[in-house]
Amino acid sequence: MMELLLALDRAIFCAINSSMSNPLFDRVMPIVTSFQWWIPVFALGLAWLLLRGQKRGRWCGVLMILVVVVSDPLTNRVIKPLIDRERPCHQMSCVVQRIPCPEGPSFPSSHAVNMAAIAVVLSWFYRRLWWIWGLAAVIVGFSRVYVGVHYPSDVLLGWTLGAMIGWLIMAVTRRWWQERKSAAFV
Repeated sequence: MMELLLALDRAIFCAINSSMSNPLFDRVMPIVTSFQWWIPVFALGLAWLLLRGQKRGRWCGVLMILVVVVSDPLTNRVIKPLIDRERPCHQMSCVVQRIPCPEGPSFPSSHAVNMAAIAVVLSWFYRRLWWIWGLAAVIVGFSRVYVGVHYPSDVLLGWTLGAMIGWLIMAVTRRWWQERKSAAFV
């Protein structure tokens, strides 16, 4: 059964990485997958939330930082070394590499984990825009497969882990907030 799942993972990878090749994606996906593009976006977004977002925006910004502080080390220092799955760009000869192949393990995609965790926090505070936050996470995850550095399962399970981390931190925060409010009235 496991070999069937791995074969399916590789087949989907090839379909996305090579069969979907087109000039637009070849140009856009390496940018979308790059931290050099996302760092200014997040820096500006966080600055706006912290300076202009009032109480709700400040809490959102703080919790976005918290989920990344939890999810990124958990992914990169605990789970990836434990699983130690080789990246497709190191393992398969048919990979169309659109960015240099990173060192280190593949599973799970830390880009997918972090983006999903952030999307949960943003959706919690700005519910009407949930589809934008979710779409950003989907596009980044897709880009990781398209550029050749992750298998689809790395991304799917990364989204799942990130959503769980985001949800757990939001649930704990909400409970803490409710206890704090009720204690103020005692």
